[in-house]
Amino acid sequence: MNFKRFKRNLIELSTVDSTNNYAANLLKTTNVVNGTTILTKRQENGRGQMGTIWHTAPGKNMIVSTIIFPLLKNERAFYLNIAVSLAVKKTLQDVGIVSKVKWPNDIYVDGNKIAGILIENQIQGKLIHSSIIGLGLNVNQLIFPDAIKATSIAMEKGIEVEIDDVFENYFVNLDFYCDILMQSNFDLLLKKYYAAMHCYNELCEFKDLSGIFEGRITGIDAVGKLQILTDSGLKHFDLKEVQFNTL
Repeated sequence: MNFKRFKRNLIELSTVDSTNNYAANLLKTTNVVNGTTILTKRQENGRGQMGTIWHTAPGKNMIVSTIIFPLLKNERAFYLNIAVSLAVKKTLQDVGIVSKVKWPNDIYVDGNKIAGILIENQIQGKLIHSSIIGLGLNVNQLIFPDAIKATSIAMEKGIEVEIDDVFENYFVNLDFYCDILMQSNFDLLLKKYYAAMHCYNELCEFKDLSGIFEGRITGIDAVGKLQILTDSGLKHFDLKEVQFNTL
């Protein structure tokens, strides 16, 4: 799959409720070309994982959704999360920022969130027919709500950068990692994901419904659940079932 050839299908909006919502409507009403991308400067109702809200200052950050047709088996869905997470990490690396991926697909720099990913899949039979890859990346925002531990490229670098340049770089990296995915090189993606993963194989503190506990992340299982080795054995966690107390 080569996303670069679909660059002409970029849809730029001055404002939108949600780029993922806009993309979903396109899928329902038009014949969307693989790689169609929606980019906006202002998002009124951004969404994160499991119904959370994505806070962003107008005109300061990169808010983008890309439509792809991966024809990926349902059980491999998490590998798309991996590919996108690695693309974002590489985009930050290209501007000199070292980041970590907090499972499943939030991107952090020194304990502060810099990007969030929301992927929505449309299933047909045993395959993911289409996917909407939503990304919110903090670029030039300098002030965040007090309750949010966040950072941005500008805060890390000390200077503002061109959002369009960040987008172009991200698109190239998304192309690269999705090519690896389409080649079914799952082992390589998983190896890179573990190398990028926050708390991987380190003794860290977590919290679940039973309380605070210590453990080591040993990886993810076949469906993308987090595996943590604790004193009481290996535990598996789905989205929102465990929190990282080390951030």
